[in-house]
Amino acid sequence: MFMLRVAMSPECVALWSRDEKNLEQTELAERDPDIDSLPPILFNGRINILNDFYDIAEKCDAMLHRIDTTEEKIVPIGFDLEWPFSFQTGSGKTALAQICLSEELCYLFHIYDILKLPTSFIMLLSHPKVKLVGVNIKNDIWKLGRDFTEFPAKKVVENNCFDCGPFANIVYKRSCRWSLERLTAYVLRKKISKNSQVRRSKWHIQPLNDAQKLYAATDAYVSLLLHMTIQKKADRLTLSEKTENINSE
Repeated sequence: MFMLRVAMSPECVALWSRDEKNLEQTELAERDPDIDSLPPILFNGRINILNDFYDIAEKCDAMLHRIDTTEEKIVPIGFDLEWPFSFQTGSGKTALAQICLSEELCYLFHIYDILKLPTSFIMLLSHPKVKLVGVNIKNDIWKLGRDFTEFPAKKVVENNCFDCGPFANIVYKRSCRWSLERLTAYVLRKKISKNSQVRRSKWHIQPLNDAQKLYAATDAYVSLLLHMTIQKKADRLTLSEKTENINSE
């Protein structure tokens, strides 16, 4: 067997080594990180918990007014639900709806004891400008529709849901079935708490403890942050493509 050996100059060797190193760094950055090694992410803003029908209705009215008067065409809302779970009886009725419009404030609506959802709450989630963002967000909307028959789940799923998972696959050129935990690790390089004791706690019992409040608010906050981060990357890619097209003309 003959082996062809090609002599490279020191400059070529250095260039090849640098390119190989850059390629390795790029591949490493694109890999799923070790979640346990990542720093935690927690919501540091104000948590406003409401459990009275009229208080929830009033707060939703205020948010609707803000959305109606904003010049933004799309208003993303970090959204999530919590409910009690039993291995004997399965999933219980939706207990908590989390709504996060900014990094400063998260609303927790305790709706377990409410027989019918406020009209303004339904209008908020189905508003033409609103996009409910999260991971596997449609499952939560269908769940809400099963627990509250007046809620137009089909309409909201079709018009108001924006799943960060498929969005991330397009922008980052992946083909994954993401959980909130995995997507947070991949996009934000942070670890979101999925403490089973809190996740499977008695969400229907009031008052919620501090651990429950923080867990619930963080889920909605991270959902919003994921959407914002992926959208920024998508915008940069679009701008880069436009610039390349201009330069090639």
